[in-house]
Amino acid sequence: MSDAETTLLPVDVSEQLRRTDSDRFLSALFAPVELRPHLFALYALDQELKRIPGLVSEPMLGAIRFQWWRDTIGSIYQGERPGHELVPALAAAIEAGALPAEGFHHWLDAREDEMNELPFVDLASMESHARRAEGTVMNMAGRILGTAETAEGLSGFAAAYGLVELLKRFGAAAGNQSAFLPADLIAGDEDALFSGRLTPAITAAFNDVAAHARTLLEKVRQEPVSRDLLPAGLHAGLVPGYARMFTRAGFDPFRSVPEIPAYRRQISLMARAMRGRI
Repeated sequence: MSDAETTLLPVDVSEQLRRTDSDRFLSALFAPVELRPHLFALYALDQELKRIPGLVSEPMLGAIRFQWWRDTIGSIYQGERPGHELVPALAAAIEAGALPAEGFHHWLDAREDEMNELPFVDLASMESHARRAEGTVMNMAGRILGTAETAEGLSGFAAAYGLVELLKRFGAAAGNQSAFLPADLIAGDEDALFSGRLTPAITAAFNDVAAHARTLLEKVRQEPVSRDLLPAGLHAGLVPGYARMFTRAGFDPFRSVPEIPAYRRQISLMARAMRGRI
């Protein structure tokens, strides 16, 4: 790890990111070394937000934690530096990308919505959520690497990867009493989902979301993306691999490890970076 990375982001945070968000961590390694800490800061914040449901015993306590982050980020925009290890790195990222405050509001609102028992009414609602959450993160990363105008072109890639990312967290979310599948597709099977029991309806819904993510990616991947922006969305190129894994016979989203082997992800990302296409 370079001196630039360690001065802006605590080493233990970077190492945790390598373990818990390795898709985006690996993609960020293709960014210029001086910009990587800014991307890592965004991804580390996202990991903090996604951890909240598993850390609290009731929704109200989760709401308090989300509000604390809203207040903390608001303080950064006011020139203050509240006491959290991510604050200096987030402040630097905000400055580097001229990141808008409203983007953080959309982002936190989306992650807080994930604490609901049935956060997605249907597949369209789930896709919309992916655009709000992953889309905001990817857009901010794109602003750091390029411009606000070019970063908007990453929206479709964010929607595809955002759906896959929700499926990767499906088992943990079910343990926290949140159904990361469209409610209309699992109606009547909610108790089974929250007890970790796989049913044909849950399997079908899971496969439908995975297939939809792959279709979304195919629609947008032919569009050229500036090479400068590739590190912000390169991990979306992993969607087909995850979709194949998720729809394979015998895959159990409650118990299977939803990760592509690291060496295969590294090869895939490197090939895409060399081609200059996600």
